[in-house]
Amino acid sequence: MPIINNAHGGSQFEVFTVIRNVLESNQRKPMTEETIVSWCRPEALASGDSARSKVGQEINAWKDLGLLREIDGGLTLCEDYFPNSSVLTSTAARRCLFSAENNQDLDTRDQRAADLTKLVCMVLSLDVYRYPEIRSNNLVEIVDTFLSDFRINGNETPIVPSYMHWLGFASRIGNGTYTIDPTVAIKEELLATDCLIKQNTQLPIESFLQQLANLIPVLDGGDYRMHTEQRMNDQNWLKPKDNELSTSLSRALLRLHYSKIIKLQKLSDAGLLNLKGSNNKVLMPVTHVTVLGGK
Repeated sequence: MPIINNAHGGSQFEVFTVIRNVLESNQRKPMTEETIVSWCRPEALASGDSARSKVGQEINAWKDLGLLREIDGGLTLCEDYFPNSSVLTSTAARRCLFSAENNQDLDTRDQRAADLTKLVCMVLSLDVYRYPEIRSNNLVEIVDTFLSDFRINGNETPIVPSYMHWLGFASRIGNGTYTIDPTVAIKEELLATDCLIKQNTQLPIESFLQQLANLIPVLDGGDYRMHTEQRMNDQNWLKPKDNELSTSLSRALLRLHYSKIIKLQKLSDAGLLNLKGSNNKVLMPVTHVTVLGGK
C-alpha cells in the first residue's frame, strides 16, 4: 500500500485529522464508515467521483495500518495509539507508521509504511547545511544521489516533504519548501505522558540517544535508520564518525536545549559525543542529557 502516492489512501494525512476529530466528537463511540464519511465530506463540498472517494480511501488505509480499528460494527480510534484524547494526532500517527508491523521489510516497495520510513531515514541522514531545502522538485535528485536502488515518481514527490513536516521531521520555510529538522518529533515524544525517558534524570548521552532511537527509530542509531544507511551510496554520503551526531539530530538537540526542553552538559571527556554544524564544525561536545520538560 504506497501511502506516499497521492493516488492512494494514506497520502492525504490531513483528512485523518478530520476523521480523528469526528470520532472524538462522538465520544469515541464506534461509527460506521458511511457515517464518518457523511460527517467529513458534506455533499456540497465534494465534486466528482475521485474527490468523493478520498475519505473512504483514507479510512481504509488507516484501518489497514492499525490507527483505526473495527468494533461493534463500526470504527473507532485504536487505543494502543490513542489511549486518551490528549494524545496528539501526529504523535499517534508517527508511532503507528513506524511500528514493526508496518515496516516488516524496508527493502520491499509499497509495503505498508516502508517507503515513507526509508525516505525519512534518508532525508534525516543528509547534511542539513548542504541540503538546506527539501522540495518536491529536488527530491528525485536527492533520492537518485543517495538511494540509487529506490525510485520515486511524480505522484510521490509532493507527499514526502509535507508528510515529514506533519510528523515533526521538517520545518516549513516557504510554500512547499521545508528544512530538515526533527525537533518537533523529538519534543512530542519527550513531553508525552507515557515517555519512558524520565524528566529531571541526568543520563549519559549514549543512553539518552539509545532510548530516543527506540522511540523514534528513524533517528541516529535507530533500527530503521541503520538499515537505510547501510544501503546509501557511500560515494556520495559520508557516515558520521562514532563520536559524532548527524547534523539533523544535532540541530534538534540544540534547539531543545536552548528552549529548555532538555539540558545538554559536558561533564567529563568520557562518553563524549559532538553535535555537528556546517563544514564539520563542532557546535557542542556533550556527555550528559537531562529532560527538563520545558519548565
